[in-house]
Formats: sequence, C-alpha cells, structure tokens
Amino acid sequence: MGDPTALEERRRSTLWRIFTEGEAGDRVRHTREERDVLAASLVADLRGSTSRYPNDPELSTLVDDLYRASDEFAGLWDSGVVAGHHQSHKTVVHPDVGDIELDCDTLTTAEDDLRLLVFTPTPGTDARGRLDLLAAVGTQAMAART
Repeated sequence: MGDPTALEERRRSTLWRIFTEGEAGDRVRHTREERDVLAASLVADLRGSTSRYPNDPELSTLVDDLYRASDEFAGLWDSGVVAGHHQSHKTVVHPDVGDIELDCDTLTTAEDDLRLLVFTPTPGTDARGRLDLLAAVGTQAMAART
C-alpha cells in the first residue's frame, strides 16, 4: 500500500487521511458505504483509545485537530460511540498489478493494545492471483537491484 515513511508524520494516520483528504493520493479505495462504515468504526475505536490513554498528549492533539478539520469527524465523535474496529473490506490500487480486493481483520491484544492487520484475498475475486503476481514482480525487482 506504499511506503508510509515517505509521508509526513501526520499523514501516516489513516484517520487523518480519511477525514481530511478522502482517497486522494491513497492506494486504498472503498465504496461509499464501506468508507462510511470504516470511518464510524475508526472513530469509535479512537474514542476507546482515548479512554484507555487519557493523558496521552499526541492522542489528544490528534482528536482536537481532527475535530477542527472535519465536520464529519466531529459529528461521529459527538455521537459518543465506543467500539473496537475489527474488520473492513478495501481495494488496494497497486501500480504494477492493478486492483486487489482484500478483507482486513484487526487482531488486538488486550494487555498491550497491540494491533495486527491481517489482509486476505476477498473470496470470489482475482486477488489471490494478483498477490501471486505481485510476489513474482517483487522478486524480479529485488534481483535487478543486486
């Protein structure tokens, strides 16, 4: 999905990009319904994080900045919903192999609040084949550099 280190620090936040940039310049595409469900889920999850880490200044700054930057975020935040974000569907637009439809599951550890994103090819699509092609292209690119 691209190199996040190439982005300025604020833009590395999925929340920031969703609420201030939409999908412009992003390799991930959602239907309108998927995007709305994802946005609500991420805000509800963020609200849970702020309750677990009430003294985290970076988290507070992110919420304050998003609240000022996006009416949509403000409305979702004001709803007061708290929930975990567990799954979503997305289409990754890859420059070498095209659109790859993926299901994304978020696995979370309760003790450390560690999150692992697990992407799997969406059943009934050609995503598995595109991922296999991407693996081959990546191997060729690595061989060309050495």
